[in-house]
Amino acid sequence: MENIDEFVKEIKKIGMHAQTSVSYKDYLHMRYISFFGTVLFWLGLSFCFFNHWIMGGILLSQHLLVKWLLMHHIGHGGYNRIKNIPRRFHSSHYAQGYRRYLDWFDWIRADAWNYEHNYLHHTFTGENKDPDLVENNLDWLASMKQPILIKWLILIIAAASWKFTYYSPRTLSYLKGYQKIHIYNFLNIKQKAPRHMWLELFLPYIGFHFIALPFLCEWIATGFGWSVLYARILAELFHNIQMFIVIVPNHSGADLYRFDNVNQYKHRNSEYYIRQILGSANYHNGAEWIDFLHMYLNYQIEHHLFPNLPMRQYRLIQPQIQSVCQKYNVPYIQESVWVRLIKMVNVAIGRQKMRRISGPFSP
Repeated sequence: MENIDEFVKEIKKIGMHAQTSVSYKDYLHMRYISFFGTVLFWLGLSFCFFNHWIMGGILLSQHLLVKWLLMHHIGHGGYNRIKNIPRRFHSSHYAQGYRRYLDWFDWIRADAWNYEHNYLHHTFTGENKDPDLVENNLDWLASMKQPILIKWLILIIAAASWKFTYYSPRTLSYLKGYQKIHIYNFLNIKQKAPRHMWLELFLPYIGFHFIALPFLCEWIATGFGWSVLYARILAELFHNIQMFIVIVPNHSGADLYRFDNVNQYKHRNSEYYIRQILGSANYHNGAEWIDFLHMYLNYQIEHHLFPNLPMRQYRLIQPQIQSVCQKYNVPYIQESVWVRLIKMVNVAIGRQKMRRISGPFSP
């Protein structure tokens, strides 16, 4: 690529301006979304009270979306530099310790997510060290000698359960002192990592969301608890599938790149910014409701260039980043999430391969 240094200089300038533009408005924007998530929770329970558990389940699934959305952007430190806000919205406090049960009571452990995603995935995007490299992780499915329909069925089952079958064990496996969790030791509580996963993550989560909460609601009104249980199961399935559709295609497709032989001492040089763009894809964006339903991950390119920006800033800098990419003829991919999903599936089932770059970019 020609003029790589000039290109990166302009990209960095946009990022620096966005950093200095972060304000209390960004905090209020995040709190509005948080409040909306709380409203969704109580609306979901209200529908369940009147036995409309399907609508209740859909609303509760969007409440779960808000919880992960907040964990993702707060965990990245998007609000760390804003003054005079509660310290619980600092990345070092959010969902840590007892606040896990208040901020992000999920299948996944917050510090494990922060290390696996914020550090490993963002530092080694598209490399073999990237723990979320779809082509690597689903190589077993792509190479499987089975009909396409069977592969699709396997992928659907994986999508409906991926937070507790993939993300929780995956993130926990990368913490220091924890062995890798895989299919053969998933249920082996004699080992430290699976034991922690089941006793400290899974059982409390299942116990509260699928036993204690429905039991309490059933005590309030006969039938209310069963309605909540049905809605909560539906919400879990819907949430898993929705998040799979939104998250997984961001870095997978035959038009995206993966990178071999990256110099470990040059992960933050100019080529780092090129890799983030060539290895990522945006979805349609611009309207608040569209951005919300995509967890603001429809700005994946901007997010990977500057991971510690608040959500609102990505919408502001997206046209600028796209313009600079067009100016220097750097591929900037932005398509519907459904188009990206099809491209990801084609890689996952072995129909297509991602592009590869080995070594440094051409000057």
